[in-house]
Amino acid sequence: MDLKNIKPSLENIISTMANLTNMEYAVFNTNSELVSSTQIYLQRKGRNVHSASIEEVLNLGNVIVNKPGLMNSCIGCRFVNNCPSTIEVLSCIKLNGIPVGVLSLTSFSQEGHTLIEENIRNYMNVLENTSQLISMFAQNEISNNNIQMLHKVIHEITKENNSSYIIIDKNGLLVHWDQEFEDLLSYCNLYTQTIDIIFPENICNWILNTSKPRKKYSVSESFQGIIHITPLIIEFDIIGYFLKLEKDVGPSKQYLHQDYLNSIITNDCKINNIKNRIRKLSTSSSSVLITGKTGTGKELIAKAIHYTSNRSDNPFVSINCANIPDSLFESELFGYEEGAFTGAKKGGKLGIFEIANGGTVFLDEIGELQEHLQAKLLRVLQESTIQRLGSVTPISVDIRVIAATNQDLESMMEENRFREDLFYRLNVIPICLPPLNKRIDDIELLTRHFIDKYNKKLFKNIKDISKEALDILKSYSWPGNIRELENVIEYAINMEEADMIGIDNLPDRIAKFTAKERFDFKESIAQKEMDLIVSALNKYGWNLSGKEKASEELGISIRTLYRKIAGLEK
Repeated sequence: MDLKNIKPSLENIISTMANLTNMEYAVFNTNSELVSSTQIYLQRKGRNVHSASIEEVLNLGNVIVNKPGLMNSCIGCRFVNNCPSTIEVLSCIKLNGIPVGVLSLTSFSQEGHTLIEENIRNYMNVLENTSQLISMFAQNEISNNNIQMLHKVIHEITKENNSSYIIIDKNGLLVHWDQEFEDLLSYCNLYTQTIDIIFPENICNWILNTSKPRKKYSVSESFQGIIHITPLIIEFDIIGYFLKLEKDVGPSKQYLHQDYLNSIITNDCKINNIKNRIRKLSTSSSSVLITGKTGTGKELIAKAIHYTSNRSDNPFVSINCANIPDSLFESELFGYEEGAFTGAKKGGKLGIFEIANGGTVFLDEIGELQEHLQAKLLRVLQESTIQRLGSVTPISVDIRVIAATNQDLESMMEENRFREDLFYRLNVIPICLPPLNKRIDDIELLTRHFIDKYNKKLFKNIKDISKEALDILKSYSWPGNIRELENVIEYAINMEEADMIGIDNLPDRIAKFTAKERFDFKESIAQKEMDLIVSALNKYGWNLSGKEKASEELGISIRTLYRKIAGLEK
């Protein structure tokens, strides 16, 4: 191991230690070459090294030169009679017990000499700890080289198979993937490096619960084809999995995208109006802001907008603004050049906006975006260019931005927590999703859809839901909206042993509604509904034209409005 391989890290360590201790430092390799030093050390002693003194430290481990120029190790040194150092403490740097270099702590002043001599044990500890830190960096470099070599061997072995592959650990974290896999899933958010961002939940569970080689045909947004899986086993324990992906060939792209628009299940007038609006946006590239409470289906609407548009053959990239640390967010959005920061991977990295070029970026929970990133996002929307970290060259991008939030951005603007100019840039086309308790007529429709879905997934044969249980679902307030309803139906199907979901199969928080509570709740809702209907009809008129306008404002069909009016007249 030559310490020259970690020179950037050495320079950071030396600079930090010099600032902390107000002393000078230098690092030498086993060939007695100066690898790195502080600037003052380099000016006073230069690059030429007295190899005998380095060899002495490599042999002894630690050496204190408190009389520079007058000690045995100084014989033959060009500074033998006029050494600029007043004191020098040297420690051997070892890797797995083998010397790989020498670390020097030096002072060029009498004050420094006195300070070190009077606190020699403390300075020896500092030197020893710094040597160990350098050893850790050296070990890490060797490990990285070994991993890169292993990845190269794996690539050479598998490249003839004409398929993509990934290696994951037992928890689903990506350990290695080939270039073909990266190209295949270029629009997936690989920054998390977990398979749950690539495959749907049922496929992830199948992979992580596999104990022998298997294969499975999978269709998802990111991949359509056969997944071959081989568990990696050491001493009877699974330590990971090798996955080979054989992608389908042929004109299957439209099927792969799915018909998200028609998968929006509703009889609700407002949701149908939103679906009509999505169809009108098919040739548009304008920004869209989707608002609605948690669980109302904002991402489904975003996908429907993308896959109904003329961008549907290009990437749809989703990113949750609340799930990525601020320190990583900028590099994920804009990418970075090689060497842009410590830990930047070789060759740099594409950002989300470059990956999605020609397609759509979905920014979920946009209200969580920090203010300095809001300004950068605004610049992208205004100029259609991005700039990677570590670069001064602008890159043109053609993207459509769809943002979503469950927060009140207008209130956040008043509190100076969200930029007003960004809000108006995003809110070109606003879409507001109503909560489930405003879509009472959809509860039964969605319930039966989820029964069918989880019958297939859980291998059950539930044929229906009882009227009593359905009445409870219709009267419940649904703070978690559609997502909560889906979870409730999944729970009920797991619990039901017969062929019909009853009250006893519902979660306790829902089943505990008493008949009176349900009655009071429904009565309250009914009264409020009637008040809204009368107000709308008084506003637009009780004639046919007025009723049509009232039904549109209320978000109900004209047939439903007539039924409600008939009940009112009774």
